[in-house]
Amino acid sequence: MISLNFENLENVIAQQLRELPLSGVIHISHNNKPLFSHAYGYANRSESIPNRLNTRFGIASGGKLFTATAIAQLVDQRKISFDAPLIDFLDGELPQIDPKVSLRQILSHTSGIPDYFDESILDDYEAYWLDKPVYRILTAKDFFPLIADFPMQFTPGEKFAYNNMGFVLLGHVIEKVSGQRFQDYIEEKIFGPAWMRSSGYFLSNRLPEHTALGYIEEKDGNWHTNLFALPIVGHGDGGVFCTAADYGRFWKAFFELRYFKEETLRDMLTPHAKVSQDGITNYGLGIWMNDIAPTRCYYVTGEDPGVNFFSSIYPEINLQITILGNSNDAVWPLIRVIRAAIFGLESNS
Repeated sequence: MISLNFENLENVIAQQLRELPLSGVIHISHNNKPLFSHAYGYANRSESIPNRLNTRFGIASGGKLFTATAIAQLVDQRKISFDAPLIDFLDGELPQIDPKVSLRQILSHTSGIPDYFDESILDDYEAYWLDKPVYRILTAKDFFPLIADFPMQFTPGEKFAYNNMGFVLLGHVIEKVSGQRFQDYIEEKIFGPAWMRSSGYFLSNRLPEHTALGYIEEKDGNWHTNLFALPIVGHGDGGVFCTAADYGRFWKAFFELRYFKEETLRDMLTPHAKVSQDGITNYGLGIWMNDIAPTRCYYVTGEDPGVNFFSSIYPEINLQITILGNSNDAVWPLIRVIRAAIFGLESNS
């Protein structure tokens, strides 16, 4: 029997928010019933428009699981294989990529392919785009020149190394196999079955109503939006907009097998790469997992300039925790104290 404590949740969250305020939404549910659901801060600071529970937020790499789910769906339909070589879909482009790299290795971040933004050596995504026009990054192929002169990082399958370009290339694979634009495929085949009616790959210069602008804090206390800090539209590595309720709908569809059979889901949830040396954190196919709590947690996370996101599910106890932010830094400390309060853990775990 797993012991859960929700009694002190509001106090714990309030205390953490006094230390580091959040601009965004916190949504926690248990057995499909909301336990805590609140919005904070502004979706539009210039106009003092507040964030609300139905506000759409950018979720950065939180969209990688949508890409992985689409690949798994095509595998389930026997249109491709997890072990298919990536080069089968590149038409001779990017010849520096090792022909042994498989889709499975890309999904588990063990491919070793060059990354356009290598997070192990780069930490300022906004600065990366200063000399690259973000409004021209409209398709996966627009990323190809960004890695064309880069060699492989390591032998495929050798180790785990988080890689954004790999998921851009998975988006390209989805287009090649389905004949649809990547963004249209995800919206139709992934969002549709989950009834995620508020989510989409919106152009950053043409955002719909109820969408939060992302804000980047400056050292002097001023701020600016992330309009010029991200590609104009999301791709396989992230950049989709979503509400808290919609991500909850996705988790439900994902575990209810609306996209593929149970065998495929088991493959996605199998640890394919050890991330932490203690074995607590591992990576499946497009999804993180850890065993800090008494029951396994599957989760996705994302951070871009002006974007902070985390969503987790504990399937054994039907617990979901989702936090979306339109500024940086507040989400991870919140997750730690919420998890600690519910499971009786140390707050820094």
